[in-house]
Amino acid sequence: MGKKGVAAGVLTFLVGLVLVIDDLHDFVAGTDFLHFLPDFDPYIIFGFQLHHLYIGIVLILIGLAIAMKYDE
Repeated sequence: MGKKGVAAGVLTFLVGLVLVIDDLHDFVAGTDFLHFLPDFDPYIIFGFQLHHLYIGIVLILIGLAIAMKYDE
């Protein structure tokens, strides 16, 4: 899979990064200008509330794992 796998990993990483940057306004004062995606209620999985921030971090880690797996 080679370059396609690395590209998929990088793309997943970037999507996660966009979600993290968008959700910083909830956790860091003065970052409201970074908020560009519409708000939605957090997903609840196994009793845990998953905000954009946590979903973004998970996507970043998955993207890094995919990119490292297919790196030649």
